[in-house]
Parts: sequence; structure tokens; C-alpha cells
Amino acid sequence: DATNVAVGGHTWNVYYGSNGSNDVVSLVRSANTTSGTVDIKAILDWIIKNKGSFTSSWTLDQVQFGPEISSDGGNTQTFVINSFSVSSS
Repeated sequence: DATNVAVGGHTWNVYYGSNGSNDVVSLVRSANTTSGTVDIKAILDWIIKNKGSFTSSWTLDQVQFGPEISSDGGNTQTFVINSFSVSSS
């Protein structure tokens, strides 16, 4: 839905959809990284500005991090996540 969006300290490809019950916004990094910090508030502000069905009155329900495998073509894959945390200020 949007490619190479620079927001929250990284560059993303953005996908809008539904999980069957709720609107979902998925941000997929456009490049691999070994570490980093993401400004979720900046991302939420971008979504509100660029996607009309989202408003500033909505609340954040979940933050998910890590690989989501939809297909691997039968190949063996290894994903290592050493640390993940969420904080607010």
C-alpha cells in the first residue's frame, strides 16, 4: 500500500488489511538490521495522517515484533531474536 516510508527512525513498506475482525496496519522493514529503536508514536501519527479510517481517538492495542512466516518454499529458516522491549514516555 505504501513503499519506502521513512518514519519512526526506519524505512518501511506499509500494508493495510483486516484480520477478519479489525483493521490492521503492518509495517515491514525495507532492510535488515541487527539492532535499533523504533518511535511508535511517530508511526501512529503517520498512520493517522495517511490512512483516513484511523483517528487519533483510537488506542494502541498490541505491539508485535519478529518474523511472521507466510511461506518459505519448503526451505529451512532460522530466526534469532535476542531481546525485545517496549517503553513509553
